[in-house]
Amino acid sequence: MAPIGVPKVPGVPNVPKVPQGNGHRKVNEAIVRAIQDQIRRGELKPGDRLPPERRLAAMFDASRSSVREALRVLELSGLVHSRHGEGNFVAEALPGGASLTLVDFLERQRTSLLGLSEARKMFEPSLASLAAERATREDLEELRRAAEEEGTQLRAGQTQAAFRADRAFHHALAVATGNQTLVTLHSYLSDLVAGGRREALENDVRRAQSAVDHRRLYQAIARRDGGAARTAMLRHLENVERILMDAVLGYQRAAALLPVAAPPLARPARPRRRRRTDFA
Repeated sequence: MAPIGVPKVPGVPNVPKVPQGNGHRKVNEAIVRAIQDQIRRGELKPGDRLPPERRLAAMFDASRSSVREALRVLELSGLVHSRHGEGNFVAEALPGGASLTLVDFLERQRTSLLGLSEARKMFEPSLASLAAERATREDLEELRRAAEEEGTQLRAGQTQAAFRADRAFHHALAVATGNQTLVTLHSYLSDLVAGGRREALENDVRRAQSAVDHRRLYQAIARRDGGAARTAMLRHLENVERILMDAVLGYQRAAALLPVAAPPLARPARPRRRRRTDFA
């Protein structure tokens, strides 16, 4: 099915532009509301392909970051689904009471992220301090290479490649402790936070902050300054937590805009058939 167009293109009536000056979250919510309204009115039908992020940003006069967050909310709600390499589509089977489920899911997500963040803040600063004490030349080179690769990919807008470099940096730091048990524990924790790390790298502020944080970490470890490395890691994790909680809050606010479907009508009870007996 052909993709829908941008404003002033025939076939897509009344697509409003998002007012400026309302803040990033307000823009995100307005995009969710506009697309959800088009789906409800039947202007967007099941199976319709949405335009690419760049065209959606032009359609709503918004940043691509706001568009990505709005699409994420719609995907979590079941209204939109993504196909790798093809784009975003209106779901073939639209959900009923999905928004209530989404609100509950996002609250569980928030609680889970806070728990993971607490675990990371207890664990990873100690790794950074130990790495400053034990890192070999090879370890330092791996850290430097991963930090530089992340910065290069972020500047190029290659989020997936930056995500891999981010994860490689943290893995190299764990390896630099020289303790395989710590490496194994860190690998397990890293798997748990992978989704949050990717989510954070989609954030425009995080793109800039991540490279700065990792460069400071590398420099502290290279100077053999365990205290500075511990502090740099803690600040890095606090930055990540703040960005992720802000993202979840935005999703929760946007999810509240989605309608809760009325419960299905109860089917009338079927009359019981009278059992035949010898005395009937």
